[in-house]
Amino acid sequence: MESKGQRIVQNVEDIPPLGHQEAGSMARVELERFIALLETLAEDDWLKPTYCTLWNVRQIVSHQAGAYAGFASGAEFRRQWGPPPQPKPGQMTVDAVNDLQVADRAQATPTELIAELRRVGSRAIANRQRIPAFIRGLRFDAESFLYAWQPLDILRALRRPYGPLTAGTMRLDYITDLIYTRDTWMHRMDICQATGRAIILTNDHDGRMMALVMRDLADLLKNVLNGKTVAYDIPGPGGGCWKIGPASTPAATIQMELLYFNVLASGRITPAEARAQGLVSISGDVEAANLALDYMSPLPY
Repeated sequence: MESKGQRIVQNVEDIPPLGHQEAGSMARVELERFIALLETLAEDDWLKPTYCTLWNVRQIVSHQAGAYAGFASGAEFRRQWGPPPQPKPGQMTVDAVNDLQVADRAQATPTELIAELRRVGSRAIANRQRIPAFIRGLRFDAESFLYAWQPLDILRALRRPYGPLTAGTMRLDYITDLIYTRDTWMHRMDICQATGRAIILTNDHDGRMMALVMRDLADLLKNVLNGKTVAYDIPGPGGGCWKIGPASTPAATIQMELLYFNVLASGRITPAEARAQGLVSISGDVEAANLALDYMSPLPY
C-alpha cells in the first residue's frame, strides 16, 4: 500500500483472491441484506424502473428468486439450464435463462417473491458451497459458456480440467462463488437507486466486494493502459483507492461514487453518459484516465 496524501492507495495485485469458504459467508450476508431491503419497499416501489432498462424492481426480484431457485434443487437447475432456453439473436445464454426466471414469476406478488427468496436462498448458497473442488476448478471457454452453454460442456471440460487459465477461459467457481453474489449485490444497488433507499455499505463486506471488482478490472485493463498507472478513488463506506499499473505513483486518478462506478463497470451506462451526468472526476493525465474509463466495462455482474 502507498499513501496518496492522506488516502491509502492499494495495488490491485495485492488483493487476495476470493476463497471458497469466504464466498459462502459473503453470499449469506448479501442475501440477508437483499431481503431486508425488499421488506422496506412500499407497493408502488415494486413497479419503479431501474438501470436494468428491461426490468422494473419486481422483475429484478423475480430474476433473483429464480436464480436462487436454480441452485436450490437439482430438478430446478436442470429445468433452467439443461438445456437452457434458446437465446434470441445476440443474446447471451444467461440472459435467456434470466428471461425464463422472470416469466415464471410474472404473476407473483411481492410477498410471494420475498417468501420464495427466504425459502430457496440459503439452500442455494449451501448447495453452491457443496460443489466439489474438482468441479469448481473446471475451466471453460468464456465466450462459449456465455453464448452457447450446453450441459455436455461439463463433460468436455472434464477432459482437460486443470492447469493455468489462459486468455478467454474461466473457472466454474468464478461464476458460482463470485458472480452469483456480485449479481445480488449489484441488483441491491439497482433497487436502492430506483426507490431512493439508502444503500447499506460496510467496509468489511462491500469493501471486499469492491476489491474483487477491482481485481477483475485490472485484468480487463492490463493490455489497454500502455504501461500507464491509473488509480480509482471510491470515497465513503465500502470504497477505497486502488491503482492499476506498474508505477508507484498513478498518472491519473478517477473518482466516482461506489454506486455509479458499478453502474458504469456493469455496462448499465456508457462512459459518455457517466461524463455527461457529472459522475466522474478526473485528476492528472486526462488521456490515461479517459482510456481507463472507455475500456472499463462491461465487467461480469
